[in-house]
Amino acid sequence: MKSRASYPRDIGAIAIIFIVLILLVAIINLYISFQFRNEFVSYGRSNILAISNVCRDYLRSGYDRSELSALFKGLSRAFNLDHLVIADTLGNRVYDSWTHFGIMGTSNRFEFPGGFERVPDVQELVQKENEFLYRSADPPVYIYVSLIPAYSLIFGNIFRWHIFYITISLVFTGFLGFFLIRNLFLPMRYVANLARDFGIEMKREDFVSTTFNEVYRKLKLREQMLVEFSAYIAHEFRNSLGAIIGLARLVEKGKKPASDIVKECRNMEQLITRILEYSKPLSLNITGVNLNKVLDEAMERVSMPKRISIARKGASDISQIQGDHELLAVAITNLLKNAKEAIKNKGHIEICLGREGEFVVLSIADSGVGVEERELDMIFNPFYSRKADGMGLGLAYVKKIVEEHGGRINVTSRKGKGTAFNLAFRVYGR
Repeated sequence: MKSRASYPRDIGAIAIIFIVLILLVAIINLYISFQFRNEFVSYGRSNILAISNVCRDYLRSGYDRSELSALFKGLSRAFNLDHLVIADTLGNRVYDSWTHFGIMGTSNRFEFPGGFERVPDVQELVQKENEFLYRSADPPVYIYVSLIPAYSLIFGNIFRWHIFYITISLVFTGFLGFFLIRNLFLPMRYVANLARDFGIEMKREDFVSTTFNEVYRKLKLREQMLVEFSAYIAHEFRNSLGAIIGLARLVEKGKKPASDIVKECRNMEQLITRILEYSKPLSLNITGVNLNKVLDEAMERVSMPKRISIARKGASDISQIQGDHELLAVAITNLLKNAKEAIKNKGHIEICLGREGEFVVLSIADSGVGVEERELDMIFNPFYSRKADGMGLGLAYVKKIVEEHGGRINVTSRKGKGTAFNLAFRVYGR
């Protein structure tokens, strides 16, 4: 048997994967945005270096002042420059696009705008937002370039709005994902939890339809069980009250002793006590339990006649389960007693204990009289008994104990061939 993960656990995994994918997409978008911005900045720096090289070429080419002024004006317009200044190493302006005063060797000083961390070294470009300062070696000049603010502001706004869009998209998608996962899987989780409470094995390929139908069938059985329970109580109490009334009349006439009435009342009290014991919630003392040891203890409690042989199969080092040792011993003891009572003559009981995936599976099979197929659905119902003096609470109590441990129990039987009860409990730590 292949190990199956529980459906709620799968739903949780799907939700985590969905959220991780959302975060991954957001991180990729941010990375692309920053790469795009870096590429833009790099492209801008490349343009400034190209402008600086053109300015150097103009200065080295021997143009007169008017020609240089016209060339620098055309350069400023071609590259959409806000401000272009060329100054010698002493700070004397060679050209200023704002004043168009471009006479080599002029005494007009140019004060470089503050904010640059340092003066660049030879053939180095430094930047402060939209302003660039380059130092040329040949000729030895400083080239100051300021880009049109609107141009950089537009890109900056685009970048900021892009980041804002990604953030809002991430928040919205995350909220939408959480909302969809919660509302899409909440009914499935409810059905899965209900199925686990009923001890129904959930199959992934047809989870919704098969599991829901099985849960519906179990609910109908419980409804039928409640009707039978009510009918049984009414029947038993009516019989007891009828007997008490009859005995009271006989006692009144002196034909019966009063002790007979007391005896019948005690029978009613015993019935009520057993019903209350079955109805009250179980209080589990959860510890690590090894089913091999529980089996040993249960077999000691059941006195098997020599006509019945017992065969045990399975490894002795079965992993532990979490459970109540005493209640599990009571459940297995009841199953062994049933197996013993089902074998009228010579026969055998086979006990198998093993692992199937993440479950420890216990099987108790007998070679007794078996059960009719139509009775299999009712065999775990309270007050259903094929014994004349039975109350029908034994197997119902066993099923209750198994399901309280988060396990499942099923029965297979053939009339005249025997019956097998199969119990499955999740391995400790799973």
